[in-house]
Amino acid sequence: MRLTAMRVALAAMLAVSASVHGADVILNEYNAVSGTNFVNGGDGAADEDGGRASDSYFGRVEGNGGDWFELVVIRDHLDMRSWHLDIYNNGTLDETLDLTDDPLWSDLRSGTIITVAEDVPSDVSYDPAAGDWWINVRANDDADGVYIEASSFPVSSNGWQLRIRDALGAIVYGPAGEGVSPASGVSATEVARLEGTPSASVTPNSNDYDDGADFSTFGAPNRWGVQDFKDLRMVEPVSGAISVLSPDGLDVLATGDFATIRWDSEGVVEPVRVEFSVDNGYTWSAVYPPNVGNSGQYRWLVPAADSDRCFVRVSSTTRPGVHGVSVEAFSIIQCSLAADLTGDCIVNFLDLALMASSWLQ
Repeated sequence: MRLTAMRVALAAMLAVSASVHGADVILNEYNAVSGTNFVNGGDGAADEDGGRASDSYFGRVEGNGGDWFELVVIRDHLDMRSWHLDIYNNGTLDETLDLTDDPLWSDLRSGTIITVAEDVPSDVSYDPAAGDWWINVRANDDADGVYIEASSFPVSSNGWQLRIRDALGAIVYGPAGEGVSPASGVSATEVARLEGTPSASVTPNSNDYDDGADFSTFGAPNRWGVQDFKDLRMVEPVSGAISVLSPDGLDVLATGDFATIRWDSEGVVEPVRVEFSVDNGYTWSAVYPPNVGNSGQYRWLVPAADSDRCFVRVSSTTRPGVHGVSVEAFSIIQCSLAADLTGDCIVNFLDLALMASSWLQ
């Protein structure tokens, strides 16, 4: 009981601290356009004013990309692992989306844009040092749940609000949305957005929150006048580097064989994650069993695949932006040649020599 009371007290103190010193992350935009409407009404050819109101990512499409909302990270090196996103409709808590403890959330740089969408595939190529400031995670009943809880959620024009809580349950921001600011007026053909530059001074009741029907900007600075992120994005190139040495290039690996993945690292003392892709880097899977530590090599049981577009990726478990990928694609083949005695998926004189050496035994 005493421990629980201490946690409650700590959460309250953190909530007060957030209100005094500014929020670590804020709501930036959300899509209130219903699934049967276009931005600013009309049809696919033109909006109700004869223009082509749209989103910079989706274009002019019915529903404007579906259910999604957007956050901006304010505090540098923010750890959002196991945070909670409470979603309200008409003043009632409808859904809570929990972020996972994936390393993606462990070191977020200020100025990062985070979108949560029901229908857009997750994109976690996030690398501020290389100019990539955007993270998108998919939350849906049939999503993979790697980065955020696999649960569908609503975004609407019906008094929609968002509250952000940290891993201890302390309120970091919100509720924010219609009914707080703007007080009302968000329609089913509009988005709600922050019409000001994100900063620690932005509060949920800021007058800079407003509705709009001219355009929206999923995963990018809002275009009401173009938000200025230069004061938030003060990122120096990350220290540390990882280079994948093998497999690479002309290597051909056979399903079921063991191959050694090798890498060099500089300035990386933490454990690394080892992953592979068989579809040109479109999707990645972790090796099994997981890599332990950072020894520079991993004995890999080559998976069942038949592809010449395979890659290996080695990443820091605490700094996902520090990673290395095979320079060139290698191949994995499934070998089923009965006469292949050497296990190289080729039948040649080496196989015949092996057979001859055992002929009289």
